[in-house]
Amino acid sequence: MAKLIANKVKASTLLEVIVAMVIIMIVFVIATGIYTNVIKSSPSIKQQQARALASGIIQQSTLDRDWTESSVQVDSITLQKEVLPYEGYADLILIRVTAKEQGKEIGIAKQIVKRVEDEPK
Repeated sequence: MAKLIANKVKASTLLEVIVAMVIIMIVFVIATGIYTNVIKSSPSIKQQQARALASGIIQQSTLDRDWTESSVQVDSITLQKEVLPYEGYADLILIRVTAKEQGKEIGIAKQIVKRVEDEPK
């Protein structure tokens, strides 16, 4: 009988196992929340593409001296260019290109440009 008591195996109680599982679940929930916040805060590929297209339209408008408002459809993205006078300065304009997909704004680019009229030939 003394020999059986000496070879006794120590084990965890059910309460200890449940407490450990609860702690692991809390850590898992916190990690999942952090992960989803990081994923939501980073711009998607569509948003990056939309901003790049909008910046390209502004660059092209500046090079071509095209100060007219227009709308362009690229794949599923609609790019709307607005040309607005810049307050307080007659020779400056604000070019704003808004990118929308299915009515939802996914990107915007703005630039203040000095308005240069075409020189007479």
